[in-house]
Amino acid sequence: MKALKLNIYQQNATYKKPFAFKVAETYPLPPYSTVKGLLHKIMNAKEFIPLAISIQGSFENICFNLQSMYSYKSRKDLSVTSVPSYVHMLYNVNLIIHVCAQSNIIDSIIKGIKGSEEYFSLGRKEDLAVIEDFKQVDLEEIIIGRGKADPYEIKLPIYIPKKQLPPGLSGINYRLNWKYTIQNELRVWERIDTVYVESGNVIDSGTILLDEEGDLVFFNER
Repeated sequence: MKALKLNIYQQNATYKKPFAFKVAETYPLPPYSTVKGLLHKIMNAKEFIPLAISIQGSFENICFNLQSMYSYKSRKDLSVTSVPSYVHMLYNVNLIIHVCAQSNIIDSIIKGIKGSEEYFSLGRKEDLAVIEDFKQVDLEEIIIGRGKADPYEIKLPIYIPKKQLPPGLSGINYRLNWKYTIQNELRVWERIDTVYVESGNVIDSGTILLDEEGDLVFFNER
């Protein structure tokens, strides 16, 4: 089994949580929909492209900034009001993204990265994303416990779909956006119940995927 592995660096990033208005709170890692959006932009895709994504990474610190938030007073009164709002920003973000898809889709992503004439962003438009490295890697299924492989210590914080969570692990629960359909001119999102698991946690039983460099992989769809 193969996957495309991307190493991405961002000096600053905000992955805004939906319905966070008074304070623009950020997820600790970009949600699936945000990474999907970057990959679709790289491919210049005009429709949804089927692929599976694994997201892990770290940041150095959380910073706080102020921005102006604009809104209409009411439906009848369309005058605009402005109020200051706090924004949470992650500083020095390093991400590892694994992508599993048909070979022609992987080829399209690689071609898009190599041939791009504009910068990439992940999160807000101003959150520049530097793809420092990308390559295809082999994945291996490892059975932990029962006299087979040793327990695995998680190297980086990672999103794990709840239905794939190994026994004994816990973390922060999120319902992350993945893809949407248009119903009555509105976006209706498909969401994935996901657990954000910190580094240092140990997987001591179950089956996991590792790439050839020993990095953990948990795809959002399998």
